[in-house]
Amino acid sequence: MTVRKEFDNRVDEINSFFEILNIIELEKPHICAINLKSEEANQKVVLDVNSSKVDTLRSTTYLLLYNLIESTVYNSVISIFDEISDNGLKYFDIVEDVQKYWLNNMYKHDDKKKKETIIETIMNVTIQIFNNTIVLASNKINYGGSLDAKAIFATANSMKINIGNVLKIYDENKHGQTLIEIKQKRNWLAHGEKSFIDVGSTSSFGQLEEVKTNVLDFLREFISAVETYIIKQQYKKTAV
Repeated sequence: MTVRKEFDNRVDEINSFFEILNIIELEKPHICAINLKSEEANQKVVLDVNSSKVDTLRSTTYLLLYNLIESTVYNSVISIFDEISDNGLKYFDIVEDVQKYWLNNMYKHDDKKKKETIIETIMNVTIQIFNNTIVLASNKINYGGSLDAKAIFATANSMKINIGNVLKIYDENKHGQTLIEIKQKRNWLAHGEKSFIDVGSTSSFGQLEEVKTNVLDFLREFISAVETYIIKQQYKKTAV
């Protein structure tokens, strides 16, 4: 599945969630369903949606949006190396920046590693450099921390992806701060630093809509940059 196709699928999921959010933001919202297990025919079960439930759902938006950001960057990197592998390219066929990225993926330094493990890793790297096509050793991609605009730009630059189109539309106060906010609130929730109610109570539906728009605009341009990089095979060394 292409990066854009996966992105569009996840955007559909997020838009479906926003449809629910939009409804429960109305006056006196409730959920109604038929309990088929009840002895009473067509028994209706009604759940009133209070402010705590609304806040919990609002905060979930940040998890969904961060998931979209991370999956987009992850799938972009994987797609690039899939193209390299599919084209049968070896280490010396690809540009230096991608060589370095691949080496970092192959060998992650850890002082606790045994000497034998380090030697084995070096031998494996050597074999791949001279004999095999380039593939990632691990699907675990290192972003240097949680993703925001700065980390995404760093990832792109580390592989020499031209993000000029992203920079044309990029606004630090709009896109930059939005991605920082999503990262921060996602981390609060993931690490248990703040409750879902605490996080959700600080954002209105209108604000969440704006956050979503800023993220989608940014990521669509990033995907376009990756697509151009792949189509033009900019990961490949130019023949001398």
